[in-house]
Amino acid sequence: MSKLNNLLFISILIISLTACDYIPGLIGGTNDTQEANRIVTELTFAVAPQIAWIPWFLANEENLLNQYSNNIHIKFESDNYQKIIDSFLNGDVHAIAISNIDAIAQIVRRDIEVDVILISNGHNGSEAIILPQDVDTNVNNLRGKSFGLTKFSTRHYLFDRYLIRNQIGFDEIKILDMDEVDMLDAFKNNKEIIGVVTENPNLSYLTNTSNAKIIFDSRQIANEVFDLIIMRRETLNDHPDFAQALLSGWFAVTQKLQGNKKSQTLNGLSTLINLTSQQYANQLTTTPLNDSPAKALAKIRNRNIRKTMRHIQYFIQRHELASDENFNDWVSYPGRNPAILHFNGQPLQKYIANRR
Repeated sequence: MSKLNNLLFISILIISLTACDYIPGLIGGTNDTQEANRIVTELTFAVAPQIAWIPWFLANEENLLNQYSNNIHIKFESDNYQKIIDSFLNGDVHAIAISNIDAIAQIVRRDIEVDVILISNGHNGSEAIILPQDVDTNVNNLRGKSFGLTKFSTRHYLFDRYLIRNQIGFDEIKILDMDEVDMLDAFKNNKEIIGVVTENPNLSYLTNTSNAKIIFDSRQIANEVFDLIIMRRETLNDHPDFAQALLSGWFAVTQKLQGNKKSQTLNGLSTLINLTSQQYANQLTTTPLNDSPAKALAKIRNRNIRKTMRHIQYFIQRHELASDENFNDWVSYPGRNPAILHFNGQPLQKYIANRR
């Protein structure tokens, strides 16, 4: 009997040890499954250091962009604005902050299919045409004169709208193309130009420290210039949580600006751009943020965007910044079949639904 007992004991032991190989599959999945669940996709989001976009920098600093999903890691990058656009065009970056003017002039013209997941802010006095105080602003005095600006930018668009409003022919004004970083020196020292078209922080600096006056700014073309967060459509389709993570990071910061943490948050934002808290707050009023999910969704659904796009279409076509294709094939709106640039309200709708 002792031999029989020994055989039974050995048999039970072998069966038990063999069964151990299958236990992971019963309680936690196979090693392959566990490994698959740990795969993290890295996606790159790039933003230039502009006044309205500094909340993205704070979101990155506080690691708010990587709180939403365990399967996506957002790599945050910052650089010169044009370099960021170039990186997006080259496929090195998956999502960027960009103006609506540049989204059409630089992205759509290359037939890169993108979705707008957020209109982050408007332009309400953040760029302007400025002249020395002693210059006569009568439109007849401006004819034949030269202005410094960055060609095909939001400032160029603003300048064109000023000329149209005041019935000044495009051929009656000369433009000296220059980088935004050169505007301060150009306004003070370049004798070839009568004035410049610039944006904050240069605009704020010149109007507060120099003998300068504003003759036209983006408040006079309300709702025509605004900034977007765009991502490649294939990226959004493959990784919808990417959009959710970005929206989560944005609203985490902007909502702090509305509550009892406003002062602390303003201090953090202003430090990132080397301004005082009051200076940053003043400049931020010229780029009103869509700081709540409901406000942002209403903005992306706003039918006035169509009217704005007609003005932009004229600007794009006049400067031959795109092909002769029908503009309706370039841009589409929520609820429509996606065109090259699609204002997509679904990510915001999902974000709002998930918070309920």
